[in-house]
Amino acid sequence: MSGLTGAPVPWLAVSIVGPSNQLQIVNPDAGVPVHVLSIAGIHSGGIDSMVWHRESKTLYFAFGASLQSWSPANPNVVSHIGRVPGASTLYDLQFDSAGNIWGGAYPNGATFTYVASAKQIRTHSRLASDTDYITSLAIDNIDQVWVGTGAQNPRLFTFPTSHPARRTEIQLPDPIPSGFITSIDAIGDRVVVTANGVRSELLLDRATKKWAGKVDRVWSSRRTSAAVTSPEMLNSGTFYTLTEKFLYATNTTTWKESKLGGVRTSAPLTIQASETTVLVVGQTPTGLRLESFHLASGRVEQTRAVTLREGELTIQSLMGHSDGNIYIGGYMGDGIAAINPDTGLRWKSPDDQGIINQVEGMIEFDAKQSYIGSYGFADIVGMTHGRKESSDGYHRLGRLSHQYHQSRPFGWAVNSRNVFFGTVPDYGRAGGVLGMIDPNARTIPWVLDGGGAGFVHAQSIVGLAADDRYVYGTSSVRNGYGLPDTKGPAKAFKLEIATKQKIWETAPVPGAGALYAPVLIAGWLVVADIEGIHIIDPSTGKHVHRHRLTPARNETYRPGWANAGLALAGDGSKLVHSASGTTTVIDFRAGTRSIIGSPQSKESFGAHMATSPAGRVFGYTDKTVLVELDLTPRTTPLAAQFPRP
Repeated sequence: MSGLTGAPVPWLAVSIVGPSNQLQIVNPDAGVPVHVLSIAGIHSGGIDSMVWHRESKTLYFAFGASLQSWSPANPNVVSHIGRVPGASTLYDLQFDSAGNIWGGAYPNGATFTYVASAKQIRTHSRLASDTDYITSLAIDNIDQVWVGTGAQNPRLFTFPTSHPARRTEIQLPDPIPSGFITSIDAIGDRVVVTANGVRSELLLDRATKKWAGKVDRVWSSRRTSAAVTSPEMLNSGTFYTLTEKFLYATNTTTWKESKLGGVRTSAPLTIQASETTVLVVGQTPTGLRLESFHLASGRVEQTRAVTLREGELTIQSLMGHSDGNIYIGGYMGDGIAAINPDTGLRWKSPDDQGIINQVEGMIEFDAKQSYIGSYGFADIVGMTHGRKESSDGYHRLGRLSHQYHQSRPFGWAVNSRNVFFGTVPDYGRAGGVLGMIDPNARTIPWVLDGGGAGFVHAQSIVGLAADDRYVYGTSSVRNGYGLPDTKGPAKAFKLEIATKQKIWETAPVPGAGALYAPVLIAGWLVVADIEGIHIIDPSTGKHVHRHRLTPARNETYRPGWANAGLALAGDGSKLVHSASGTTTVIDFRAGTRSIIGSPQSKESFGAHMATSPAGRVFGYTDKTVLVELDLTPRTTPLAAQFPRP
């Protein structure tokens, strides 16, 4: 936040992921935040974009679909400016020369403007019918806007700030069917563009709007400083980037570069440059590292450490393990954590393991090995419990993003010999895969993708169950973000493991676009939806019976990937169903059901649950609080069904 104080190193506005302490105003010389603010709302991903207005000393930022601001004049208050209609997430805020804020939005695939003088948000029309995301945006020195899209057919659009409807469409030099324009920077007479799956930085001539080459030296985290100019440089300038912990200077006219010297940071959060110093800001396990690289000496002259205030992560996945711990994956977190519910002892994976990102699902194979599905590249990760304190205890068996275009491993099952996984496809893609892990060989012997169309045609695989002969699964018509849902109902299927042949595939619940969390119990296959549970004949796939457990209707919810959960509990005769804020214990032996949480009661629980080897069931409330569920409350006959609203 240049100009906020007269200190040589500017104060920083820092955002962290989660539902608390999302905005932290840092004095680097003090090494700690000066102001810490929690922003109320249901968005758990934190702040998506920030921009500092030096003249008015105002920080603007995007939080979900809302534009908000902070000012040092009232440092304990966050001001709500307004919401962008039709959006759920806002990206890449930028200023034009008049001080107006521009940004991109999802899922309306459009840009918007906040006109500060009128205190008014103006939205523009969707850029293209196949575009849901506007994630990258730059404005050059003549107020030309450059916009990058995703998730289908990622490309560029450009227009002047004075006429947002006067657009020019620019395809990538080598078009890709899906992905994102991940960054755009207007530097000199070029626009520098990066995209998923494209290693080089792509150079676009601003005047001709034609591609004009590329930079093969990949910039770390695709970060660049603003160009620094001086009277001696006339129309030219210099910008700074990192590659493999080395700082480079590049001339904005000739694009000739110089390798300057080393830094400790490998993935910069931001790079700030002046005529004498380049400030590189990187992340550490406890906060930030600020390295001041002096251009005269060619080395880092000063390093500052900043400790940020801890926040929270919302619970994304749970696993009960035979070591007595409940393992937890956090939304937008790195690594995993655990807590022993009896002793309270806590554990987290080492900071340098570097493999596990957001955990979408995990499962225990035996006391020695667990398997984890990591979001982003659909990484299948093995964790050796005897070496879990070291980065050597984590190994990636496979990355399903490149060959199979997958993103999220949601479905997991295990039998006595193998582990099975099912996935959600990448952004702009349809059709998940089904795969098998050989824990002894630490390999993935096979992955079934239906010839590229998905194991279940154009549907995601979100739930699995297995015995030693068969794998059973459920699907969702919801595909990767940026692609419409597949029409029709969700499927259930049965696969013979030895032959890899599908025995049956049915649509047992015509009105359900997603079926979740299949469980084998007492010779039946039980699957969940938003409304309750369905009993399926595992030999034929035919629907046998429904138990209505919530007042919700499938039709009122968009099909998801984990909107309902089932956990096998107690001695194996009980199931816990949780969906739409209602959690129910079903005792098949006693023929009763018990509602233990609902939106109307004191507590409401999420859909993710985990069962310990002893049959205890754990869930969460308030997004961040791990709880053990009471399986023996007052009961109601199971036959008492909810009437359909």
